[in-house]
Amino acid sequence: MGLKLRGVIRCGRCGKPRGIRHTCVRRIGRKSRAHKVQNPVTWECPACGKPRGLRHTCSVRTDFRARKRQQATRRKQDERRRRRQAAAGRRRERRRQAAAERRARDRERKRSARTRTSSPRPRGDRHEPGTCGDRDCQKYACRAYWQGMADCPGPHDGG
Repeated sequence: MGLKLRGVIRCGRCGKPRGIRHTCVRRIGRKSRAHKVQNPVTWECPACGKPRGLRHTCSVRTDFRARKRQQATRRKQDERRRRRQAAAGRRRERRRQAAAERRARDRERKRSARTRTSSPRPRGDRHEPGTCGDRDCQKYACRAYWQGMADCPGPHDGG
């Protein structure tokens, strides 16, 4: 666009710019035209592409550029919205999965608390020394109990 240089004289027969070595080839049946002298420098408007003067104000009659820009903006917004929704869906799924795992852990913990009857460590045969009626019991606690009962000056059955 912008400034263009072109030949000064156009051929009257073929309409092509004439140079130093111009060989005119014309179609049969075509009338001969007069030679034209043209301005060698013309200015073409960069917006509309028409040969106009330097003070040309061109009015663009289409809104193609604006519509194209709006479409690009809309496309970017849609892409951004789609990415955000996908991320939100992934977060929602992670939260749902974590909640399900938490519920499963709680159920398992409650089930194990309900079914727990014995302590984690086996205690063996437990009996209280005071309720053990066998005075000859070989357990240490029972022997100490009965010995303490025998040594006690109070009114007990042991003594």
